[in-house]
Amino acid sequence: MPKILVNSVPKSGTNLLMQIIKGIPGIYNEQHISYDGHRFREILDIKPNQVVSAHTPYNLSFSKELKKHDIKQVFIYRDLRDVSVSLVHFINNKLPEHPLFPVFRNRLVTFEEQLNALILGIDFEGEEKNHQSGIQRYPGIYEEFRRIYEWRKDLTICSLRYEDLIGDEITKDRTLMRIIAYLWEDLDTLKIEKLELLNLIKNNIKPKDSWTFRKGKRGSWIEEFTESNKLNFKKMMGTFLIELGYEKDTNW
Repeated sequence: MPKILVNSVPKSGTNLLMQIIKGIPGIYNEQHISYDGHRFREILDIKPNQVVSAHTPYNLSFSKELKKHDIKQVFIYRDLRDVSVSLVHFINNKLPEHPLFPVFRNRLVTFEEQLNALILGIDFEGEEKNHQSGIQRYPGIYEEFRRIYEWRKDLTICSLRYEDLIGDEITKDRTLMRIIAYLWEDLDTLKIEKLELLNLIKNNIKPKDSWTFRKGKRGSWIEEFTESNKLNFKKMMGTFLIELGYEKDTNW
């Protein structure tokens, strides 16, 4: 049985992917590891049949260590525009420990302003600095998450787009079968057929059971971005969307 790391860009379907993996018979022990630069050992110590989740930035030496320890990483990412929208809502409603929470609560009251701060970054002022452990500025979502996105280039892992797990049934099934094929060359250890395992996984998907779930829609940024948000996002991350394959140019 495999040792499994579910790694993700925050707000990109972490809990959806965990439900998928936990639909596999015998897989146990969900645990989230908040990466702080010194937590690789906790991931490397996971056992067969165990799955843990993390938001771990790309690191070549760590990738080699995962392979050496026979740990299989399933990585999921999402359109950074939707990640941005979801994160603003999440900070406001459920994440008071985020550095931007006091900024949103006391200084930037409109969603447009809050989203621009997330996109562009913002300096902390006055009492806001008391919550930051000496940090003077939030750098912006691209700087915060860009190294996590780098895992998608690692050919030794199974890299997925969130959108492929919430799309049409054919795309969803194809993506789930990719996960199964990555975790097992054959299913003799489970004594189960691939289609049966596929159905077990799908039956375990219950998005609303996750405390982090809000809408989970694809393209929700279209309803939320103002022209100001679009201009700022294109300035900071327009080419990144093209690199990720979400746009062909900046005319969106």
